[in-house]
Amino acid sequence: MPVPAELQALQQAFMQGLLQQPDSPPVPLVAGHLSAELRWQIYANAYQSRLLECLQEDFEQTWAYVGDELFEQCCLGYLAQHPPRSWTLRALGASFPHYLEQALAEHPQVAELADFEWRLRAAFDAADAKPLTLSEIQRQPAESWPGMRFVPVPSADLHPQHFNTLAVWKALKDEQAPPPPQYQAHPSLCLIWRDGERLSRYRSLELDEATAVQDLFRRETFASLCLHLGERLGEEVAAFRAGCFLQLWLAEGLIGGFRQD
Repeated sequence: MPVPAELQALQQAFMQGLLQQPDSPPVPLVAGHLSAELRWQIYANAYQSRLLECLQEDFEQTWAYVGDELFEQCCLGYLAQHPPRSWTLRALGASFPHYLEQALAEHPQVAELADFEWRLRAAFDAADAKPLTLSEIQRQPAESWPGMRFVPVPSADLHPQHFNTLAVWKALKDEQAPPPPQYQAHPSLCLIWRDGERLSRYRSLELDEATAVQDLFRRETFASLCLHLGERLGEEVAAFRAGCFLQLWLAEGLIGGFRQD
């Protein structure tokens, strides 16, 4: 059923008032014990506070890193450009890391930290999937292995980090002073996923595993994964290392299934 034009205009005016925060209510209010202006200010302030709280919860360590005043300024600027557009606030901060890239362009480590926090949150909320087990893999005939394409669980993600973001996040999480930002031109990769106990997990990848994990995320065949490792390690070592990585990923609940070419 279409929304009546009068109701739609009323809703739009009310929402615009919440975003612009005028002193007087943007729509007529019924009489009450308090003045219309005071009741409007109470409601509007509570609405704005709830949005700020939501961003503080989603980006807790980013908030701690930049401090109360700067974080609130960034949040208000962000909300002016990206007001809520859903009945849930779950996606409110989806564009916040990108906004920080522009708002705090002179401090790019802040946007990277916020992006890491958002990806951790996304991993926690991702769809469920039953992890593949080693026994299921071992039942496959040996001749089928080269054409296998392993599929990560929905929560799995890769976060490229040009800064020592993981060290900064861990220090802030432990309520310690974060180390100074350290930039590296070639980013390291941080693997993020949710395990079988529904805990968000993360770890930095050394170069060999990072090569293999990127192939995993690209749905490369196991043969291609071994080939790319072989370019770095040699054919014999590569096959062994690929097998070790696969066992590790299965143990961590990182793989949700496989396809066969």
